[in-house]
Amino acid sequence: MINLPQDQTKAMQVLLSMGRFARLPETQGMVSWLKTELMRLDTANRHEPDEIVYRQRQGACQLLEDIFNTADGADRKAELIRTNLLQKGVRP
Repeated sequence: MINLPQDQTKAMQVLLSMGRFARLPETQGMVSWLKTELMRLDTANRHEPDEIVYRQRQGACQLLEDIFNTADGADRKAELIRTNLLQKGVRP
């Protein structure tokens, strides 16, 4: 659902930021809250009769899952991009 920038240097910067977002003590309260919200929205959607509300919550859940999944592998992906750029002679 979310796409990283096409420019590899920018993609690496986004990934490094997302990796920090997932680890920093200062953001742990927000990360915990967003994970709780994901569970709340998912649970509420199980019994939602209104299709429009259902789809809105579904989209929110998908976006949050994408953010968490990207953040989980962000450091590894950023390092792969950095290695690839260095091999091409580009300074990240």
